[in-house]
Amino acid sequence: MAYLRLERLRQRFGDHDVLRGIDLEIERGEFIALLGASGCGKTTLLRLIAGLDRPAEGSIHIDGRDVTALDPAQRLLSMVFQSYALFPHLSVADNIVFGLRARRVERNEQARRLQHAADLLGLGTLLARKPGALSGGQKQRVALARAIVSQHPLCLMDEPLSNLDAQLRAEMRAELRKLQQQLGLTVVYVTHDQVEAMSMADRIVLMHQGQIAQLGTPAQLYDQPATPVVARFIGQPPMNLIRLPGASAWTGVRPEHIEIGGGHAAVVTRAEYHGADTLIEVMLHGQPLLVRHAGRVSMVPGTALSLRWSPDREHRFAIDPMTAPPLP
Repeated sequence: MAYLRLERLRQRFGDHDVLRGIDLEIERGEFIALLGASGCGKTTLLRLIAGLDRPAEGSIHIDGRDVTALDPAQRLLSMVFQSYALFPHLSVADNIVFGLRARRVERNEQARRLQHAADLLGLGTLLARKPGALSGGQKQRVALARAIVSQHPLCLMDEPLSNLDAQLRAEMRAELRKLQQQLGLTVVYVTHDQVEAMSMADRIVLMHQGQIAQLGTPAQLYDQPATPVVARFIGQPPMNLIRLPGASAWTGVRPEHIEIGGGHAAVVTRAEYHGADTLIEVMLHGQPLLVRHAGRVSMVPGTALSLRWSPDREHRFAIDPMTAPPLP
């Protein structure tokens, strides 16, 4: 039996359907990323799991219990927010054990859990400080420590790294994944950043317009996108989707799978040197296409190119005017 099971979840705000029938099963100890663009319903879904909101329809089961009507405190879960949600007048130590005190956990047990969390997250020298004296990364560690000391097996995270700079986000991704595996936590992690989802999650739930567009491992979403929406969302830069002459379907091919020299005639419109590679934009059959070329290559706009790719790298998607892919 799945540890967390969502059945036919629907949510409405007025006449607007935010979630339109979500079915999802998550195993104990899994790291699941809810990924999607703003407005797709991922945070709404997390709030329903947390018990902060009630669904219009459907049910939520945690460890075999129907918790749909239960308050957050009764669901045995912890949350880490984007805003850290720390009390500015309390020390780091007091912020970490605040929830334990509210639950009247014995002081010796509070101290033991505090020391354990501080050791795991390197907060030992910061316990007496106030949040105002901490960096963004340190504040995020305090928020994580507060979740850890609760010892709840399910942890919900709502874009917890979005306030950090790029380098610190990369460091915290690695730390967070290591911590989750070490503690055996079941994590549901909301993000709009595909790098976070691809690098940390066991499975990704890619959401679009209140529905699950595709569920799978990072490799499955990258190698076997089910729809143009998935194809265009996963990958940096995203998959090219073009309509070849005479074709009855979109042809999808990733920029890194296209080679210079071959049968498709194209014209360069711009080139960007990124260090490890050069990103070249061309026009092919009147449509923009991106090519990722290893190393540095000089390309002047107007240069004629011929391109090729292996048939094994092609993806085909039915052409639907209602879901026409956006331009790169």
